[in-house]
Amino acid sequence: MPKKRRRRRRGGGKAARVLSVLLAAVVIVAALTLFFKVEEIEVTGCRRYTPEEVAIITQVEKGDNLILLDRFRVKQRIFEELPYVSEVRVGRRLPDTLVVEITETGAAAAVESGGAWWLLSKSGKVLEMVEEAQAAEYLLLENLTVEPPAVSSRLAVSEESPLTAERLTELMEELDKRDMLTRADSIDAGDPDQLVISYDGRFRVEIFYDADFPYKLDSLRKVVEELQPNETGTIRMNMQADNEVRFIPDA
Repeated sequence: MPKKRRRRRRGGGKAARVLSVLLAAVVIVAALTLFFKVEEIEVTGCRRYTPEEVAIITQVEKGDNLILLDRFRVKQRIFEELPYVSEVRVGRRLPDTLVVEITETGAAAAVESGGAWWLLSKSGKVLEMVEEAQAAEYLLLENLTVEPPAVSSRLAVSEESPLTAERLTELMEELDKRDMLTRADSIDAGDPDQLVISYDGRFRVEIFYDADFPYKLDSLRKVVEELQPNETGTIRMNMQADNEVRFIPDA
């Protein structure tokens, strides 16, 4: 009998501890709900947009609960409404500040679709529709069949195109890493067998669609550095030997 009574006391103590934990959780949730309210939205990293514009897009109001708000949804709103934003970080600084840090991107290329010209970031994000004269200031994507562009979405390339959206993005990003993107005038996907890059205003660069872009671009940069500033012609990087590059000067 004494053993049974000791078991009941132990069981009662365990229930009391569980109840204490539950009560503590309720108190914590209540405190979070009552005390941590948004009083300020701090936005950093703006160049094209103003902090006020970004704050409005978040749809977060003063008095909203700072702890319980959906930060993922806040990020999505900013990405969807502000196309020139490439990265968003949403954090909290207790007791009352929502912190939004954005990174903006710039236009890198332009593509024509349905008689209209669209600017793209180097990662393939559709930024805005522009006039043809403005599009000509950027890397032109020629003979590329694309789906109707939508601002803030990724460029979608038709299945029949030999250059996929993923490979296009890789090529632009690799060019950018080497400070070669602004020297490329156009990327032409009109030939089903090879990609043609107009480079530096004086070279026609021929390269296979499935080429190792980092390796080929390193080779291209080296070849151009060895040529004279007045030389023009075709740089063939689609030879049978993977490491072979041939320069054919213009007549």
